[in-house]
Amino acid sequence: MSWQIASVSWDLLQRQSYSFFRLSRVSVATVFRRSFLGLVALGYAFLMMVVFEPKAVWSQPPESSVRTSSDLEVLVLDQYSQPVEGARIGFSASFGDSSYESPSWIYLPDPASQESFPRQTRTGKRGTATLSRGMEILRDFRISLVARHEGRQLSGIVNFPRNVNEKVTIILHPECRVYGKLACQELAEDGIELERNSLSVSLDGRLCVEHYSLAPDFEIFLPPGEYSMTAIGANDGTLVAKRSFSISDGVAELKLYPMELSLKGSKKLLGQPAPDFADVIAWKGTGPKSLKDLRGKVVLLDFWGYWCHACIVKIPRLIELDNRYREHGLQILGLHIDAGKTITSISEYDEFAESLKDGILEGKNITYPVALIAEKPTPFRGNSMKDATCRMASDYGVINYPTMILIDRDGNVAGEFRDTPEGYAKLEALLGMPERKKQLDR
Repeated sequence: MSWQIASVSWDLLQRQSYSFFRLSRVSVATVFRRSFLGLVALGYAFLMMVVFEPKAVWSQPPESSVRTSSDLEVLVLDQYSQPVEGARIGFSASFGDSSYESPSWIYLPDPASQESFPRQTRTGKRGTATLSRGMEILRDFRISLVARHEGRQLSGIVNFPRNVNEKVTIILHPECRVYGKLACQELAEDGIELERNSLSVSLDGRLCVEHYSLAPDFEIFLPPGEYSMTAIGANDGTLVAKRSFSISDGVAELKLYPMELSLKGSKKLLGQPAPDFADVIAWKGTGPKSLKDLRGKVVLLDFWGYWCHACIVKIPRLIELDNRYREHGLQILGLHIDAGKTITSISEYDEFAESLKDGILEGKNITYPVALIAEKPTPFRGNSMKDATCRMASDYGVINYPTMILIDRDGNVAGEFRDTPEGYAKLEALLGMPERKKQLDR
């Protein structure tokens, strides 16, 4: 069936049927009265019209949804160029026992805002489907368009240009079951199982498949191709490891050797003395010479940079934290990591801080000391897909920005701080505050 045939409208059939029956009521009545053969002839003619009309048109009901200019129309074919009915199609896919609709094949480019995107749709008898806002998503996200028919064990993944503005086609191929296991020797030595793990698989640099699981084992289904895979485990407690692999035509199963993960510094150093400052260019505000100078206080280290929008958004929240908990013994220290030798002096930082004051800070100043730290790529201590931005980021295992690290009153690492009810309970426990309802208004 051609794409052109598939696009013929239901209205066309109605018009053709109407023109066929444009007989006057008088002439039709005359035929029926004169001969039974007239009825037979009429029925035969109608049957011939049905037979010679394109079946794709006859079987397709009118479209009930209203399409917009950003919707994406997709045609799904098998390897023999035949339309595939009942294939699920969308943007990226998720597997695993901890998926959002587990176990399933679902489509969410950003789990944090999943309500903003179409989850999935299925192809009809002609192998076609419409993805709401599909062109917009392809333009705004580096993400693949994926399709799968579970019953026929077919799948397809395609990357289209961001400016796609026409109907697109996905070819499905016999899929391969890819399976394996994540491992962390450091946890195994302590008898702790690796749990709450995630995998991300990319094709030509675009996310196509994710796997979320409470267990270290994984199983995903992919068509032939060249892929890269990243993994992180222990509820974001490990560094990110990376591996590449390929699937050849006709391969039904592929077992990958165990993927070794290394703990972040913030996990590995729990209860141990916190690494001291390194590569500090200067302090904005009165900063300590050493973390030892802050013994007796609970310290929150905020790793951030001018180049990180999410970091900047968190600054007003940190100012609130400082105002709320300073009297209870909290000392917040901003650690600004430079990039591209852009902010390497107090005068350059002041110029940037002034723009924040005029913008997101709404006239306020940052109330806690900020250290300017030079960019100095440093290998992580363990298996990692990339280097840290500086030595301190390497010591604490900082792979995402912002990252906030807590240090207890004895100068030992107490883990990461997160802007959640659990995070505030942890902070207040370190501060020795009594049990009461004392969280920031959210």
